[in-house]
Amino acid sequence: MVSASPQIHSLPLQYQNRPFQIEYFHRPGTKGQILLVHGLGGAKENYWEACKSPALRDYSLYAFDNPGTGNSTFYHDMPLEVDDLAAITSLFIQALGLQDFILTGTSMGGLTTLLYLRNNGFANVKAYINIEGNLMPEDCMFSSKVVQFGKTEFINEVFPQTVVDMKKRGNAGYHIIANNLELNTDPTAYYHYSFQTVQYSADGGLLQQYLALPIPKIFIYGSANRGLSYLPQLLAAGTPVAEIPESDHFVFYDNPAALYRTIGAFADGVKN
Repeated sequence: MVSASPQIHSLPLQYQNRPFQIEYFHRPGTKGQILLVHGLGGAKENYWEACKSPALRDYSLYAFDNPGTGNSTFYHDMPLEVDDLAAITSLFIQALGLQDFILTGTSMGGLTTLLYLRNNGFANVKAYINIEGNLMPEDCMFSSKVVQFGKTEFINEVFPQTVVDMKKRGNAGYHIIANNLELNTDPTAYYHYSFQTVQYSADGGLLQQYLALPIPKIFIYGSANRGLSYLPQLLAAGTPVAEIPESDHFVFYDNPAALYRTIGAFADGVKN
């Protein structure tokens, strides 16, 4: 069986009395639905390789652009926070009628999806995948640097330097994300999303929420980050974890084949 090709669509939504066009891709499948939510400075294209994975060949895949990254609507006079992203995620899910799906969040997308679950419960979500999502302060590797600066200084000086610094890193993920920041990320959006990312990650509440989730779950991380302080706590609690070899934080670019094999194996093990 040859998988269908992913198609890009634009979904009209109303949020806080403003019209938004949320751009997303959908790759049809018959086995089940997986929604992939990107992180700070990311975009739906972070997950394009998922559509090529034999392990996910029969799954229906969805990923969308947050406002301010990719091609979704963003208003400069309407600063959004991560709470807003969780609400927009909920509207997206409702509009497409997603049910009995696997929810996946990467980096800040891990925070967005945990907030979605906190606000909406588990009626439609049958399993949860966290790919180095925000659980503790150490996960704010980018956002913690942002909040030290005023908005004008960040946009004019810090954001361009962040792009330069990321391009100096010696792996594919950092290079590609740097290009994404440069080409289709609004610095204002990046700035405002960072503050709640730091705030929510500050007290360990996200980690406790993750540990208490009553649905099947897995935590996935890149091998360069096997020193994350809370991995022993996840293992002691019996939470499945998976290390992706030859990867740093952006595992979907560093080693997409291994990442999507891991996700496929987890998804296959979730009861329908």
